[in-house]
Amino acid sequence: MEPALLVGTGGAVGSLLRFELSKIRQYRGIPLGTLLVNVSGSFAFSLVVFTHAPDNIQYLVGIGGLGGFTTFSTFSYETFRLMENHDYYMMGVNILSNVAGSIIGVFLGYCIVTM
Repeated sequence: MEPALLVGTGGAVGSLLRFELSKIRQYRGIPLGTLLVNVSGSFAFSLVVFTHAPDNIQYLVGIGGLGGFTTFSTFSYETFRLMENHDYYMMGVNILSNVAGSIIGVFLGYCIVTM
């Protein structure tokens, strides 16, 4: 199958999954759906990358599906809104949770694949 078609198909599925998870309620201004998407997406991406999946899987799942699924641009916008509302504490919690959680997700995926 053509790489562009694989990326597009994966992106559509990933975007729909992200849309559904975005409905999860916020906690004290923290968008938990975005946090879940960023951390789980980083973990899943690491599994695809570190297993050296075949090209068609890389295109469909890695670039397309997880590219459509992860929401760093949404995270950035939501963090900006916390700053705009002068909720600096929750802005910091949101940044730390998303960034540290995503790095931990990649680390866990790496550990699973390389063990």
